[in-house]
Amino acid sequence: MSYSFKAMNTTFNVYQLETPVSQKVESWCYLVEETLSRFLPTSELSQLNSLNGRLFLPSKMLYEAVKTASYYYNETNGIFNPFLYHSIQTLGYDQSFEQLPNNQLPQEVAAFDAVNPIMIHKGMRSIQLASNVGLDLGGIAKGWSIQQMANQLKKKGTSLGAIDGGGDIVTWGPASKHWSIALSHPFDLSKNLMSIKVKSNSGIATSSVGKRLWKVNGHTHHHIIDGRISKPSSSELLQATVVSEDLTVSEVYAKCMLILGWDAGLRLAKMHHPSLEVIAVTKEGKVLIEKNAKGQVYHYGYSPRAI
Repeated sequence: MSYSFKAMNTTFNVYQLETPVSQKVESWCYLVEETLSRFLPTSELSQLNSLNGRLFLPSKMLYEAVKTASYYYNETNGIFNPFLYHSIQTLGYDQSFEQLPNNQLPQEVAAFDAVNPIMIHKGMRSIQLASNVGLDLGGIAKGWSIQQMANQLKKKGTSLGAIDGGGDIVTWGPASKHWSIALSHPFDLSKNLMSIKVKSNSGIATSSVGKRLWKVNGHTHHHIIDGRISKPSSSELLQATVVSEDLTVSEVYAKCMLILGWDAGLRLAKMHHPSLEVIAVTKEGKVLIEKNAKGQVYHYGYSPRAI
């Protein structure tokens, strides 16, 4: 039983849910896009970004999404950085990806240097960005919102299901249930790299520097930005998949892996979330796997060598 729809410039697939429940997921994703997209001038996020440091009273959705993004910014010491709106705009990614032109001039981008990019006032439930800061929630908005919907459905008695938003996947069900997940092949999108089996109540996120590419006057850029230099990341990793018990965690640390590379990325990830697991592909085609002590991810159709 599956149900598909398009939202957030992504194809969503919902599994094992009755049609009315799937339609609820669809409506939620449309609301997320209308609220959290940086590409929609009417979105609430765009309103926040236009205030140039003034106090903003957000909806519950925006408040919770921004609070979550800020939490992981602090947890990762700024490696995951949702405050790079101006940097990614300057690099040319200033509209929905499929609409990007290829004839813009490259510009120099200053390194991100905001010491206190945001103030979140818990009592007022308000947000105040520094005057030189804008928010780009990007992938975390998708991952966080999918996880939030899954949590709501579980609380209301939906005991089994999966939501796949363009490779960001959350699964839930009884402990005995395992799900088979196909991981995309970074060098040939018509093929799968491998299939993995994950336990129920997992979040699986895959990030790649090879999918969303655009050229500015002959210079190629990708959308994984290293905030330390405000430029696309340049580690040895081409693709990273993270499996954890929460899709938001997986989304954050898949990006951190791409920015930091295998060794440093694993140190950071395992320091905060020791049970998460990582499958990565280097730019030279080597497949790397880090399993947790319980070995909860089962993989097949793969051998650990260059692909």
